[in-house]
Amino acid sequence: MCGIGGIINLSQKATLIDYSDISIMRKMLSSRGPDAEGVWRSEDKNIILLIQRLSTQDNRQIANQPCWSNDKNIVAILNGEIYNHNEINEFLTNKGYKFFTRNDTEVIANAYHYWGKDFLKKIHGQFALVVFNKISKEGIVARDEHGISPLFYADFGDKFYFSSTPESIQLQSKQKLNINKKALSDFMISGCISEGNTFFDNIKYLGSGHFLEFKSKKKLNDPKSFVSPTEFLSFRDSKIKSENEYIEEIYHIIKEHVNSTTKGDKEVGIYLSGGLDSSIVLGLFKQLSPEQNIKTFTASFENMENKELVGEHDNASNISKFYKCENTIIPINDYLLLKSIGSYSQPSADILELSNHLIAKEARKNNVEVALSGEGADEMFFGYDHNLALVSYFKKGYEHLSKKYKLRSNFAKNISSSKAKIEDLFLVGGGNIDLENNRKSVFSEEVSKTTLLKDSIKQIIDSFNLVNPDDVDKISVLLDYYLKVPELHLRRAEGPSMDEGVELRFPFLQKKLKDLLYIIPLDIKIGNEIKDKSLLRKVAKKIIPDKLLSPKMPFGASGTFAFRTIFCNHHSIMKEVILNGRYSKLNLFNENFLKNRIQNQSDFDNCYFDVFLWKIWNIAQWYEKYSN
Repeated sequence: MCGIGGIINLSQKATLIDYSDISIMRKMLSSRGPDAEGVWRSEDKNIILLIQRLSTQDNRQIANQPCWSNDKNIVAILNGEIYNHNEINEFLTNKGYKFFTRNDTEVIANAYHYWGKDFLKKIHGQFALVVFNKISKEGIVARDEHGISPLFYADFGDKFYFSSTPESIQLQSKQKLNINKKALSDFMISGCISEGNTFFDNIKYLGSGHFLEFKSKKKLNDPKSFVSPTEFLSFRDSKIKSENEYIEEIYHIIKEHVNSTTKGDKEVGIYLSGGLDSSIVLGLFKQLSPEQNIKTFTASFENMENKELVGEHDNASNISKFYKCENTIIPINDYLLLKSIGSYSQPSADILELSNHLIAKEARKNNVEVALSGEGADEMFFGYDHNLALVSYFKKGYEHLSKKYKLRSNFAKNISSSKAKIEDLFLVGGGNIDLENNRKSVFSEEVSKTTLLKDSIKQIIDSFNLVNPDDVDKISVLLDYYLKVPELHLRRAEGPSMDEGVELRFPFLQKKLKDLLYIIPLDIKIGNEIKDKSLLRKVAKKIIPDKLLSPKMPFGASGTFAFRTIFCNHHSIMKEVILNGRYSKLNLFNENFLKNRIQNQSDFDNCYFDVFLWKIWNIAQWYEKYSN
């Protein structure tokens, strides 16, 4: 991936754009693209585009961005990868277009020239892109349907800013930092932020599968979707296949995408957690390239009490040895964790930003600039207990799942299943519904009055055109896929990795696999056993020996165990910044609630890793950094 940014004038009154107007952005995005920098400004000085390039496709100087269409009228910049760019190149070549590089961005420029905005439905990959027609003075900004590549923007009335990171917009535009209170409440409740909000009150994120149309010196249009989240519904009448047929089809689709995600001009590695998903990626890579060595990287946590490593590093090492790969274990201690607090683009919901950051740093030292990850498999294959618990609660014939999978809220015990809707019990990714229902005891009055996350979730569910709660199996997975994956899992993976100049790619996040899984009958997806990812485990038998598939503790759980005493050991530091730091003057939380929560961590024997307090600590430290 790369770092992209720019400014577009939206009114006749806007001041003409100078190269110095993106100087801060250039500096802040440079780590995302260390290979080359490109800047283009229109002759009338009403638009400027910036690209900091990581040259994964055609590393020759001639292939540096921005790229142009054949007639030199359309300019394009791209952060990410277009996996089917060769096919589109061939199609356009047959239509008379000429290409001078192997860069997928040149394909984007000519695809927009040929199809207009409909080219977005032709391309497959992970991308945030901008194309601009310098003759008509119009263009689009777009983000891939999986939300892998980030794209943030701010409409200041006369000027439109966009960037791969929100803080670069904030600092470049020199706006006063105000915290978005709706974003804060969403974040505290679920770790995700809905409705395009960010912690920066005047900066939005472009949703996955959305684009913005703009015209120089004209008012900006609202974001539109270029992909329907329920396109798979058109396949409902498809012929039902046997379980073995589906297993074979899934196997070949994932294998095909592992192959496409390893293409390019950079050395590829794998973030290997030791679990099922990343092991499948490694196993398929070795099936495709049995003689090729690949480096794997595994994070593990140093227990604060006995200094022993906690995690799945032994299993990851065994898997790497079996495939004759070089595995590097990255130990993470409490000193590194403390340094990370508040250091990322937005406050951290958990400790996985740090894990991904340190893995990327080690990968880069080992000359790996592209890495594969197993993210997305849990959401697509019923890998979470909350998805299976919802199925057992709402779906007749699946009550047996409740023996193992329970809804996570006290509220669920007191509501009739005949009256409940999904949003009453599920706030994406196992969000804290009890906290949502008791906001006044946690937040200040002003924050408590913001739109309920439950209402935001209901809006998303309504857009799916499914029956709530009868289609619970599809709705819960879609919610996680379109909100939790891009705005939590990928946020904590893509950004920290790109800070070190390592591009992450995700073989499970692809349209063909997503659409297939949504039409597979539920009884085949879940199976007869009371086990998560039942169907994927059957696919794995074609790839990985059973002896390597030992049960894995959730990665985050290893960290919370290792760092059980971090709040107690650093109690005075935490207490000071939370109760007396700059952010405390904003009065975002109920003060008595904060004091009680902090006090609970003063007892060494009873302290624990409080995820809620971790989020607040990060908010406080993050505000110290960006409010200067």
